[in-house]
Amino acid sequence: MNKLLIFSLFLTLSPFMAKSQTYKAPTSTNKVFLATIKGITYTYQNGVITVKNNGQYNIGVLRISAESAEDKELYGVALFEDGLDKGQTQKTTVYFTRGLDNEKEIPLKEINTDKLVFWIDKATRAQ
Repeated sequence: MNKLLIFSLFLTLSPFMAKSQTYKAPTSTNKVFLATIKGITYTYQNGVITVKNNGQYNIGVLRISAESAEDKELYGVALFEDGLDKGQTQKTTVYFTRGLDNEKEIPLKEINTDKLVFWIDKATRAQ
């Protein structure tokens, strides 16, 4: 089942991979987490993440993380704190910083977007 989920996510995201960024499949083996994110698709363009919830569950909190394959200090996060209902599409800006304790946002023009790697870092079901 896990192999089928990973393969289906790869097929879903493969058209977007050709553009430049990489979208990592989930590495978690937690069945609840995998069921929660099944059907969630997302894309990145010009500093904005667009998420569509085609899954079976309303999402309470969703966090998508990013890192750079060439700049190991760069970290990005897109947070959907208000959740996503089934069938809903939302957009939010990705916030990029460097280093662990740096709160200074990195301008998009300083980021090589071709080297970004994205993954779903956290997902909870809505109550």
